[in-house]
Amino acid sequence: MTTVNHGLKRVVVTGSCGFIGTCLCRRLIEDGVEVLGIDNMSRRGTELNARELESPLFTLHRTDLSRTDDVLALFATFKDVGAVFHLAGQVAVTTSYRDRRADFNGNALSGFNVLEAVKRYLPDAWCLYSSTNKVYGYISAERSVGLDFPLWPYTPYGVSKAVSELYFTEYGRPEIGLSTCSLRQSCIYGHHQFGIEDQGWLAWFAVANLLGLPITMYGDGKQVRDVLYIDDLVDLYLECAARRIDGVFPVGGGEDRAIALETGLSMIEDACGQAFVSVSHGDTRPGDQPYFVADMSWLDSTVLGWRPKTEVKDGIARMVAWLSANEDQVRTLFAG
Repeated sequence: MTTVNHGLKRVVVTGSCGFIGTCLCRRLIEDGVEVLGIDNMSRRGTELNARELESPLFTLHRTDLSRTDDVLALFATFKDVGAVFHLAGQVAVTTSYRDRRADFNGNALSGFNVLEAVKRYLPDAWCLYSSTNKVYGYISAERSVGLDFPLWPYTPYGVSKAVSELYFTEYGRPEIGLSTCSLRQSCIYGHHQFGIEDQGWLAWFAVANLLGLPITMYGDGKQVRDVLYIDDLVDLYLECAARRIDGVFPVGGGEDRAIALETGLSMIEDACGQAFVSVSHGDTRPGDQPYFVADMSWLDSTVLGWRPKTEVKDGIARMVAWLSANEDQVRTLFAG
């Protein structure tokens, strides 16, 4: 865990009952921070997470961030907020093709609404946006992706996330005057992640192995991703908040934590102690990057002391242990 004194007293976390949101809120509550959570509770597992977050320091607002008037009315009630962590959004590329309007509302419109509400009612709050490597589009270069790579989204999901990210950047310019930071995240994994086939591949592999479900490997399985354990990401969030870091940065486990999908499959089998019941193969899905590894050298030019700590093997073991300890709930969520 981070040892940085972030100095936060009250924060807003959107998507507070999702995977990353839950882990961030748990850490903040442990640190004695009052958390104003916002979630529309549409994701699998959010009701379970909400119960785990029950605390005098946590308030859940069940709000759809695409409803402009509702967002403005809610933020008008917030006072003395030091940071806004905007983690809510539509998260799956496949869903963005099936329902493009919902994808736009969940990412582009919701992000804009949050910024407008912050500008109007919490202009001194530092704002973090949880962006994605999908804003880079269908890149095929087999080298780390650094600050020199252009924004060139591919897939409706990549576009909607890029739109929201660009608004965060624009609102951080002097003309509007907020303090904003966007992190283009690679593959995040860990405890409290109820991965599904469309999103959260390492967690989905682990869930499928533990429950004896068949899986499909899309593509040849040699696609490379750098993976970052959730506790390390939360450490980064809090240090960025403490330093009020501004800008846009690629974030992942870096070259030391880059694995192929087929390697991840083997590591899950080792951690679970059993083989998958069935592994079939399907065509590569639209927008699937053959290779994505974040170039983390940008850290060297900042005041941040953060570096990833959790090795992939250890992180996967911890994730599997958490899923195993909560197997009854996992089975209920994935029934049918």
